[in-house]
Amino acid sequence: MLPKINRLRKMKEWEILFKEGHFVAGQLVNLKIWRVNPAKYSNREFFIDDLKIGFAVGLKISKSAVKRNKLKRQMREVVRLLLKDNVLVKGFFVGMLAKPEIVGKTYDEIERDIVDVLKKAQILK
Repeated sequence: MLPKINRLRKMKEWEILFKEGHFVAGQLVNLKIWRVNPAKYSNREFFIDDLKIGFAVGLKISKSAVKRNKLKRQMREVVRLLLKDNVLVKGFFVGMLAKPEIVGKTYDEIERDIVDVLKKAQILK
């Protein structure tokens, strides 16, 4: 489980992310990234060193909730370990969106793709 301060939870945060952010594509996951700008949203409590990450696996990926939740758990674990090693750059909101190609992939393949897409987005130190 990610620490509470690193979770992208509120619907308004997701809306800001999708409105302001940009996409970075990977093979198995897409990232929606927004560099936190506290001045633009001064009525919100955003800080320049915030790092919030959210995960989404839609119904198009699998109709089975069990499979969708397993994929979210695997993606969350990859990011949790990266946070633990302190290799992620702070100051971003990140939405991690699974692609249909992720179904049936092993944890190692998912981990490799997430690391690659984070490097591509220049969020990995």
